[in-house]
Parts: sequence; C-alpha cells; structure tokens
Amino acid sequence: MLNDNDRIPRPVRRTDFAVIIIGFFYNLTQCVETLMSEIYELSIYHANQKTKVNKAWEDMAQDLETLEEDK
Repeated sequence: MLNDNDRIPRPVRRTDFAVIIIGFFYNLTQCVETLMSEIYELSIYHANQKTKVNKAWEDMAQDLETLEEDK
C-alpha cells in the first residue's frame, strides 16, 4: 500500500508556466485598473473642489454687488 511519502509528484509542464504568466498579467491588469480608478476618483474630487471654489467666488461677487447697491 502506497502512502503520501512514497508518491512522486507530477513533473512541471508548459501549462504550469502558462498559468504563472496568465496570473502575472491578470495581477498587472488589476493594478492598472486600481490606478485608473484612483485617478478617476481624484479627478472627480478636483472637479467638485473647483466647482465649489467658483461658486464661492460668484457668491462673494454677488455679495459685493449687493453691498454697493445698498450704499
């Protein structure tokens, strides 16, 4: 009767290298996807920040016009 100590593992095949290469490219695409997602979120944040700054300037200009009219 054979036990696990007497068993010889199978040899390394070309498909094993294919699995490693495919896994590498999969992980690489995941890194690129994560990077692009972070850049996308940063661009949305930046656009929202610029919009709020412009809105604040418009409100301030409107307030100044209102003050000048009140005098």
